[in-house]
Amino acid sequence: MISKEMFLQLGVFVRFFHVLVLGFFLASCGSSDGDDRAPCTAPLDAGIHQCGLVSGDYNRYYQMRVPTVYAGDPMPLVLDLHGFGSPVVLGLSGERLVSGMDRIAKDNGVIVAWPQGVNNAWNSIPSSELKAGDIDDVGFLLALVEEIKQVVNVDSSRIYIMGISNGGAMAQVVACEASRTFAAVSTVAFQFPMAPENCALEVPLPMISFHAPTDSLVRFDGSSQGLPSGGLSAPESYDAWSDINGCIDDSVVYFEKGNSSCEMRSNCAEDVEVAFCTIDGKGQLLGGHLTYFNNDKVNLSEEIWGLFSRYQR
Repeated sequence: MISKEMFLQLGVFVRFFHVLVLGFFLASCGSSDGDDRAPCTAPLDAGIHQCGLVSGDYNRYYQMRVPTVYAGDPMPLVLDLHGFGSPVVLGLSGERLVSGMDRIAKDNGVIVAWPQGVNNAWNSIPSSELKAGDIDDVGFLLALVEEIKQVVNVDSSRIYIMGISNGGAMAQVVACEASRTFAAVSTVAFQFPMAPENCALEVPLPMISFHAPTDSLVRFDGSSQGLPSGGLSAPESYDAWSDINGCIDDSVVYFEKGNSSCEMRSNCAEDVEVAFCTIDGKGQLLGGHLTYFNNDKVNLSEEIWGLFSRYQR
């Protein structure tokens, strides 16, 4: 018998793929949700807002939830980055539908923004590697933070960034380049996207990452059989983030549910924490690459916000 919870999850999953298919159809017809979107102007009230921001040669799009409890006082801000190919169609953001951060915004008094990559992708390379004509997504995301501050009252000490897959790579790149801007970072289904020595944190940065061992797109072991090309494994990425944060102790398992578990290193510079969660995605789409949907019903957004909410700059 299908439980109510399973039915609701299935409904969200179906909605997401309807949006995905419609997005690819509209893109093939030359349409792109967010083109020429006007910028949002202050003061913004509670609700969902769809805004434009000119960055480089592009008019960029972002969607933002301002929770109903917003009354003008400073609130935390989370940037939630989509994976490769995830579209926005008819006001529906693919990442907003699946990540769970919309509910976190409503329940915890958090402003959440879902920016969109050009052609539904992120150019997740460090700024130092950009060539003439390249899309500067680090610059866009940092400009976006400043833009949002102009239209809602953001607590500048409580700004966070997260993402899945290509968005998880992007979140790590911008966090490495602007560790003073963000109070914590999270990545889902993507390892360290650069050589760890090239992540020059100015200050220690709390991190929580998630990966399914059966992920067939971005491989847990870092092999090049999937996409992208091989690199660090998921556990090696956990070690790398621990090293650059000056962690010196062994991991402690702090969460277990079914075949999923999370471990953490907490004896790190300036009392930051670095956590790594292995999530059971066996039998799920692409081996659990869309890790928000998993066999043990681990609520990733709650785990992410649980770590984020403990930190401020």
